[in-house]
Amino acid sequence: MSLSGSDMRALYDQTVVVRRPRYGIVTGYHELPYVCIGESFESGYKTTCVRGKVHVSPRFIIRPAQYESSYDDIFGEDNVDSSLAGRIFGFMGFQGKPVECTSEYLEVKHVEHSVDRVLNETLDELERQEDITTGVVISPNAQYYPVSIEKFISSILDDEFN
Repeated sequence: MSLSGSDMRALYDQTVVVRRPRYGIVTGYHELPYVCIGESFESGYKTTCVRGKVHVSPRFIIRPAQYESSYDDIFGEDNVDSSLAGRIFGFMGFQGKPVECTSEYLEVKHVEHSVDRVLNETLDELERQEDITTGVVISPNAQYYPVSIEKFISSILDDEFN
């Protein structure tokens, strides 16, 4: 199922940023950990919880493809471990803001508890750990959590660039 532009906009608008990092972004690369919670799209579960880290660069650099290094150029073919996998997402909603974003360290869990319970447990865990860097987001549709993460990033960038 693909989403139309208006469906994505509705998901974006309905996303609730419950907790944001308590520090600002300054020049350079920054890691923004997050927990995105929403109703599960897997049968038999009530909630889907996505944890990850977004890397944000306030400087946007475009290089011609012929100048980009490939993995093989840097590490060689012999050093490739096929059991390793990663995902990179492009975030498109930052018009007029000089940023580049990638997302890594993705962990997706489907749990049997309600969204409210998972939210409360997550906030309690972060408070106990005295974690001031991790954001918490409620997604109206966990299957399309990248749209909710985009709103999380955008809410931080709005403060930084305004």
